[in-house]
Amino acid sequence: MIFQRIKELREKLGFSRQDEFAKAIDISFRTYQTYEQGQVKVIPHTFIEKLNKQYNVSFQWLLTGNGSMFESEVGDKGNILFKDELINDIQKLSPKRQEYYYHKIKADLIEEELDK
Repeated sequence: MIFQRIKELREKLGFSRQDEFAKAIDISFRTYQTYEQGQVKVIPHTFIEKLNKQYNVSFQWLLTGNGSMFESEVGDKGNILFKDELINDIQKLSPKRQEYYYHKIKADLIEEELDK
């Protein structure tokens, strides 16, 4: 069932608590809780699209349970990037280190925009 896969996804991404994951995907805790506990008849497509966009979750896996949990992306140089690995690695860092890398990435993005 989809609600079981939503929980499996949250745990795979390293979020032990529902409220942490809800905050990460920018929805209310109560709304997320209803999805994960199967308290709604239909999961909104906007939620499914958000998981796909933010965490590269496979639509097929989320909706049917078939295939890989994550879609892979092929970068410009043919490298296969796995967002879940990056997220898991970041989750292992201390909160202070996470904040440091967050600001570092933001600064790099600004620098890239200025170089265009």
